[in-house]
Amino acid sequence: MRKALLAAVFVFATITAFAQVQKAPAQSAPKTVEQRAADITAGMARNLRLTPEQTKKVAEINLVSMKEADKVFKKHKNDPKKVASEMEIITETRLSRIKDILTPLQFSQYQQRREEKMGVPKEAQTFPASGGQGSSGYNEQYNN
Repeated sequence: MRKALLAAVFVFATITAFAQVQKAPAQSAPKTVEQRAADITAGMARNLRLTPEQTKKVAEINLVSMKEADKVFKKHKNDPKKVASEMEIITETRLSRIKDILTPLQFSQYQQRREEKMGVPKEAQTFPASGGQGSSGYNEQYNN
């Protein structure tokens, strides 16, 4: 009886230790700025159906914007107001550059999804969903 109890405790401890080791890879280091920019670009390319040329240009914009944002967060980590004001400039610059690359339909889809993610009510959105233009399928797929 004592050996069975000891064996059960040993098995439980081994399983627990193994489960913790298995979780470790899932808790890997945070993604780099380059990886995050690439992920955003990949989502945009897939969901906005970007051409290879558009994808290349958008990738560059995303990378530059992410690097600038990273610098701002590091430089002003103790000044949220400064971070917010500089991030607004970075965001507006990025949107302006992206708008120059995307078609009007692509940009309206991008902007609509962006506003939804930011919590802008439908009534206040720049490009509210209009029935029949296929934007609902886009919204269900777009994840960046």
